[in-house]
Amino acid sequence: MKNKILLPFALTALVAALSGCGGESANVNPEIYDTSTTNGTCKSNTEGCVEFVLDYPIEGLNFNCSSDVKNTYITLFDLKEGVSTGACKIGDTVTFFVQGEKSRRIDLGKVDLKQISNVASGTTPPRLTLLDLAAGIAGKPAATISNSDATVKVAMRLAKIIQALALKNNSAVTATDIQAVYINNADKVLIDQITRNVATADFSISSDTEFNDLFTPWLDLSEVSNENAFTLVSKLMNISTAAVYQPEFALFSTDGVITNASGSNGLVGCDKNECLPTDSSKVNLFGHFMLMTDRQGMTFGSGLQWKGKVDQQLSTIGGVNVLLLTQVRPTRLTATPQDNWIDPLTKQIDKPAILGFRFDAEEANSGPLIIKQGTLLADKMVVGTGGSLYKTLMAKKDDYVLTADDKKKLGLWEQNINQVQFKGTMDLYKLYPLSYLDKKVFKSVENVAAGQNYIFPLYADLTFKFTDTSIKTVKLGVVIDRNGDIRTNIKSGVPDDVFTRQDSQIVDLSTHATEGCSGKDVLDPLLMKDDKGVQQYRIGTTTRTFTPEGNINPNTISIRMILADPYFHTLDGALIGMNSSVKTSADTSMVVGGALVQLHNMINANAGTRPSGVALTDSDNKVVKWGNSLASFSYIYSLKNPTDTAAAQTAKLSGGDISLELAPCYTINAK
Repeated sequence: MKNKILLPFALTALVAALSGCGGESANVNPEIYDTSTTNGTCKSNTEGCVEFVLDYPIEGLNFNCSSDVKNTYITLFDLKEGVSTGACKIGDTVTFFVQGEKSRRIDLGKVDLKQISNVASGTTPPRLTLLDLAAGIAGKPAATISNSDATVKVAMRLAKIIQALALKNNSAVTATDIQAVYINNADKVLIDQITRNVATADFSISSDTEFNDLFTPWLDLSEVSNENAFTLVSKLMNISTAAVYQPEFALFSTDGVITNASGSNGLVGCDKNECLPTDSSKVNLFGHFMLMTDRQGMTFGSGLQWKGKVDQQLSTIGGVNVLLLTQVRPTRLTATPQDNWIDPLTKQIDKPAILGFRFDAEEANSGPLIIKQGTLLADKMVVGTGGSLYKTLMAKKDDYVLTADDKKKLGLWEQNINQVQFKGTMDLYKLYPLSYLDKKVFKSVENVAAGQNYIFPLYADLTFKFTDTSIKTVKLGVVIDRNGDIRTNIKSGVPDDVFTRQDSQIVDLSTHATEGCSGKDVLDPLLMKDDKGVQQYRIGTTTRTFTPEGNINPNTISIRMILADPYFHTLDGALIGMNSSVKTSADTSMVVGGALVQLHNMINANAGTRPSGVALTDSDNKVVKWGNSLASFSYIYSLKNPTDTAAAQTAKLSGGDISLELAPCYTINAK
């Protein structure tokens, strides 16, 4: 049951979050019983079926579904999608274990799928993490991601088993690198040689030495230290929430479409306690944004908002918003990097409930827009109201009345503008989650053996050209670091007026030609100062690798970037590789497709060389387009308001082409 999880670029957030794409791979042999497959009791996208993705990509892990007593299944790794999956019926309890060729068995606990997702899944299956498994073994969820937490300790032992197997079978060469792992027939034979079955209780009551001895002679768990295991668990938890987050746009709808079909209104509110579309006296506020979370667990992004009155009594929120689009000039929202977005354990926004997640607003006399609460439901959505959408995701009946605990899960925001308090609700979607980075393509100093060549950290320059040629081209130095995250690599000595000075045809923020490829590639996550004291900026991450075995865009990496800081001036709010389409009017959309770095010529290049032919393309091998939502919507506004020169100037920044070139100082290195 290896189903396609990638989506067409132009799907809306709602479709991407809730719909399926179907289709089984021909090399999967179905079981005789019912509609079950090799890796589940049901097929993805069939009614009542929950497909799940393991955060650690492992094939051959045995499991049973509680609704099916006749069959045992295994997780399968999909080379095309880069994920391991299984499937059971909604409401099932999944029992995981590793079975030897004959009698020996290693029990890995149970997971109640109701705690993960209550809705069928296809294109966006929920993540099942090591801590979900550990909670089933320990009998309680982890309270914090700490190596002193009892449940985290269990997860660390799970990580030790998988990583020791990865080292034994040469899937990984270091104790903290996450790679696809296969439990093969040779492993099954060796499992039968362990002295006894391993029970779930052994994960909690055994000493380290006792626990390690249980797996002899199959595995040597001592190769993975407790420190290594905790690093693995922490990495996996960061990846579990790393994705794109964006609200649905409540626009261009007919009466009832939003309420009845999806229940999604995006980010909306007003200056009153109740924001009825029929109330023409209120000041409306609605917005849109794109956020991304990277592999270090930092979240940042860019957006925009509209604020104003509508002098008509309308029947839908979408109708109000459409009028605001052409009557009010949008203003910028910027979310600089923060670490209090979706908590990997509780799925809550700003779990401490102290500061909230903050967007700085560009409007004069405006405080920040603060998302003060919300919980990611079914690993898919944050819902702002207690209507049908919330009840569907929580498996509640139509007549269910929300409790106080339910209301704490709703997405709510607030903002003070000119001493007036605005507040409202927020529906948003988790899209395009990250996966592991395969070392066959993402050759990093961290994941290759001594003596082997590596590509990352990769130092390069991005060239941004604008469709409006009156705007200067910008050349920006970047580094894709050893972990896959992307930051700027701006050389020292750049003048403060670099964007406005008249003595150059381009804005030069490039990598230093001789010194730009030295020093630390991974910087302090909050300070972001390089070894020379230059302020750098977090801008993106590598979403996945495409290996030759997958036969789709082989030897490439997919990257995603948001330039969200006033420092970037004409590029502030630039979106690259977001795989998104945002409708800007009834007839037009801003489409930001994918972005692939072509690494063919680097994979086998010699150490000390600077390969040619490294390029940035989309999936059709064409030039990558970048976009800017504020500029795109400013253009729509300026069509109706041609005398607003500020809007017309912003509209010139709506996008263009982007290309990549290796930095002059970059060469392939040997470890």
